[in-house]
Amino acid sequence: MDDLSRRLDQIDSKLDKLSDAVSRLAMIEERITHQTSNLSRQDERLDEQEKRIRKLEFQASRRGVMLGYIERFGWIVLTAAIGLLSYFLKS
Repeated sequence: MDDLSRRLDQIDSKLDKLSDAVSRLAMIEERITHQTSNLSRQDERLDEQEKRIRKLEFQASRRGVMLGYIERFGWIVLTAAIGLLSYFLKS
């Protein structure tokens, strides 16, 4: 009878350890799920920022081209004005 009681105590302690391990496993799984959702959210935000950066780069390159044309036109106008001024001053 004493041997049976000892065995039942061992089984009970093992069940307690198993119960503790299962509860720890559930907490770890919850943490992993939370971290996975956070990573997904961060990934979405990173994708959105990448889209915004590409859009800004495209706009900046378009503005650069437009400013180049404006600068060239300005130099043409300035050269023509200097040419006309020198023509009228010469005569």
